[in-house]
Amino acid sequence: MSLYKGSKFMLEEFLKDSEFASMMHRNVYDLLNFLIKKGATFDILVNTKFVSFNPELPDEIKSSFNPSVILFSLAGYSLSSVEIIKDEIKFEAGFGPDNFASVVNIPIGAIIRISIDENPILINFATYSPSDSKTKQERSKQIFLNNPKNRDIFKGQ
Repeated sequence: MSLYKGSKFMLEEFLKDSEFASMMHRNVYDLLNFLIKKGATFDILVNTKFVSFNPELPDEIKSSFNPSVILFSLAGYSLSSVEIIKDEIKFEAGFGPDNFASVVNIPIGAIIRISIDENPILINFATYSPSDSKTKQERSKQIFLNNPKNRDIFKGQ
């Protein structure tokens, strides 16, 4: 895909480019691991629609969130509970006046910014779409199944 239309650079196409998204994903992933390894406290600004909670937060707490972005501060217990599993960061946190406990799951691609002491140290400009990873998995499966020798592997499933 050409990112140039005539002589004009197409920023929107660039931000949606899968190669660019992969590069940004690696940068976010590497920085998160580095910060966790160093025990540094940090904040992540994330796209609200991709965050999940287990158990689900009460409506009075969820309704207080910005519909676009949520800022999480990872320090203390939340920082000590952080796990990065595949393409997600997961941590425990307390919400609201009663400190309602929940596990927060965030796809790494949905992280918009990482900050220390309110100073951004990484901004993820890539446009995140959760279907990106599912689409890649489906394409890989189709390529695998195109070989007749491999089709029998999935017959029992």
